[in-house]
Amino acid sequence: MFWLAQAISRFGDPITLIALATVTYQRTSSALYTALAVVIATLPTAVFGFFVGAVGDALGHRRALLLSDIARALLIAAIPIALDAGAPLVAAYVLVFLASIFTAIFNPARMAIIPELVGPDALGAANSAIASTDRVVEILGALAAGFLVAAIGAFAFYVDAATFAASAILVSVLRGTAVGSGRFAVGALVRDAWEGLQFIRDSPVLWPNTVFSLVTQLAAPISNGLTPVFLVRRFAGGDAVFGAALFGVAEAAVAAGAVTAGLTLPEFIGRFPKGRLLVAGFAGYGALLILLALSPSLLPALVLFFLIGVVNVVYFVPNVTISQEVTPPSMRARVFGARIALLNLSWLPVIVASGALADRIDVGWLFIAAGAVTLATALFAARFVPAVSEVA
Repeated sequence: MFWLAQAISRFGDPITLIALATVTYQRTSSALYTALAVVIATLPTAVFGFFVGAVGDALGHRRALLLSDIARALLIAAIPIALDAGAPLVAAYVLVFLASIFTAIFNPARMAIIPELVGPDALGAANSAIASTDRVVEILGALAAGFLVAAIGAFAFYVDAATFAASAILVSVLRGTAVGSGRFAVGALVRDAWEGLQFIRDSPVLWPNTVFSLVTQLAAPISNGLTPVFLVRRFAGGDAVFGAALFGVAEAAVAAGAVTAGLTLPEFIGRFPKGRLLVAGFAGYGALLILLALSPSLLPALVLFFLIGVVNVVYFVPNVTISQEVTPPSMRARVFGARIALLNLSWLPVIVASGALADRIDVGWLFIAAGAVTLATALFAARFVPAVSEVA
């Protein structure tokens, strides 16, 4: 039930983002306001991530998922109603921003609840299934969103609201999950959030892992944000329409790699230390980015995109599993929330800087630089940081 609920919920996420961007551009014809629509949908995770994890622990992880889905269903469904009533575009922005706060609560809670639903021996397999499912449903959701927005316009928001409602129904039948602390006072939530950060900082496993993960994943916003530009310039001859089609093919290749890894990785989780898999995954990611930048034609590039999908799961699954295993159940949501917030905050300046540089130098050089940083960090950790590489 949980797997299906989170898959349905994640499937709907791109619909609101694409629908809001489309409605914004139709009303304003402004690239700036259209970009702002994307920022509005993603900002709460970075800004409130430190505190929403504490909310998830206070509510209890199942209740946090349930209330987040119900709130998002109501808020997203209100957008077309508000727009039809003649409300200004800022009303849609406010509703999406509020819904994104509940998304920020949902994400750490869904990672925190997994150890409550499966045994320790099945934790790696469960995380593999979640990781591969996420990648597939995000791509399918984006494709569906394009068709829905083209066919029914702002009414696509209702479809997204329906996915949240369906997820809430499935989450409501989950049983056997931990009860929250019930500490909802502002002071208590701030203290709980600080305790989550302190737990990370004081943990001999989580702290080096967090620093390592932040540095190695600085390549992600560069590759994620600039892949469409790379494909248009390198393989589409500057044709944006053809480049968009190539981007869809590349995303499908990444999804295929993620599914392949998700199906096969559980077999290796118990055979190798999770730290070694983590380091190997990031080293592979860095090397593949460098090779992608040097790719002479589309076919080898697509093979590399497939392999990138594989290594994404190889480093994601042990990373999440390590965090779940070393964190007490009562603190898992706030620890995941803090790590997600730190990751998003570290990405923001990289997104701005890489976007500006991409207008001046070849995107391939940015991929090479990003891949080299990730690869060098992984090799350094493998040789000199056993607290990262030797975690069982």
